[in-house]
Amino acid sequence: MRRKAHLLLISILLLSAQFLFISCTDQNAEAWSTIEVVDGVTILKNSIEPMNPELEILFEEDLRIGTEHGDENYMFGSRLLINADQEGHIYVSDKDVNTVKTYNANGEFLQTIGGPGQGPGEFQDISEARFDADGNIYLNDPGIQRITFMSREGDYLQGIRAPFLFEKVLVNAKGFYIARSADNVELKKGKKWDYYYGLFDDEFAPIAEFLRLPQESGSGGKGAFSIAQALADDMSSRAFAPTVSYVLDKNDLLYFGYPIGYEIKVYSSLDGELKKIIRREYEPVEVSGMHKEFFEQNQSDLFRSKMPAGMEKEVFELVEYPEYKPPYERFTLLENGWIFVVVDSMRGGLRLIDIFNQEGEYLAQFETDIPTEQLIFRDGKAYTVAVIDDYQYIMRYRYEISGNNSH
Repeated sequence: MRRKAHLLLISILLLSAQFLFISCTDQNAEAWSTIEVVDGVTILKNSIEPMNPELEILFEEDLRIGTEHGDENYMFGSRLLINADQEGHIYVSDKDVNTVKTYNANGEFLQTIGGPGQGPGEFQDISEARFDADGNIYLNDPGIQRITFMSREGDYLQGIRAPFLFEKVLVNAKGFYIARSADNVELKKGKKWDYYYGLFDDEFAPIAEFLRLPQESGSGGKGAFSIAQALADDMSSRAFAPTVSYVLDKNDLLYFGYPIGYEIKVYSSLDGELKKIIRREYEPVEVSGMHKEFFEQNQSDLFRSKMPAGMEKEVFELVEYPEYKPPYERFTLLENGWIFVVVDSMRGGLRLIDIFNQEGEYLAQFETDIPTEQLIFRDGKAYTVAVIDDYQYIMRYRYEISGNNSH
């Protein structure tokens, strides 16, 4: 009898331990993320803690293009946009001269595409070079409301006029457009309009709306009293304001984010249907003195030509800052479908990065010292623009994922 009671007690203890283990495992899983489906949309809610805190992406410089003096084919203006194709060719749009300089995978100059003007293959406000489903280059020019298609060799193919303001254009496999346009424009004492982010068909008819942001400017107010106040008002409106990010993946899924909260939405770019919402818990980050210094240095570089001598101190004393930064600044996609989110780029030379896997699960957070404002990933390499001693350079990096034990 005692033996049976002893065996029964052992069985109960084993069952209790097994239940406790399963319960703890479930709690840990729930601590990372939860999934629910609402009206056909998958909502993935990630906790503040990453699944794999040891994971990070390590970068090593592989190529640098640029020079301070000498060959003009390797000298750049101050406003650059970059892209690269799967063959490693690099396309540098220089907005100062409205041209695209192209380089091979070894960084050797190939040719210049475009030029200033309004004729075929000419630009007033050139965009980054992107690639359509046929592999041709397309460049959007909101200055003349035209999307120009060219071959990789730089031959002009066609120009398509947009019937209204069309910016930040992506073209999907159907030839439909994802873009920002202007709507509900009102001209009175001031000016009001909506920025409308949406999907448009090949005739520019709207199919789906992703976001609408009311705008207003030129309404008088305190900005009318002095140049310093007007400049400060403009800076205040942009200081740590959330900015829209969107990226089209190889499956024609559109990743779209406006960081008033930590959220990224995933749409079908073919019909505009919302597929998934990725969220993460976060602690709001206060705008610190270091953040303000970084912002003021950046604005000083941008507005130096507009500020009368000696006005900088007065202007920055009038700038009004929000209490907190947005939850993140921007994001891009790795080739494996992971989401590379720049959380904070103003950390004394370091950038704070969040990584999510293709399913939207929060994997890791780490710091890196490479510039991330224009970072793209192509064919196992990372490309970006860096400012070194006040000169612009195109950088390419090899990278590897370290500490990856995620599924």
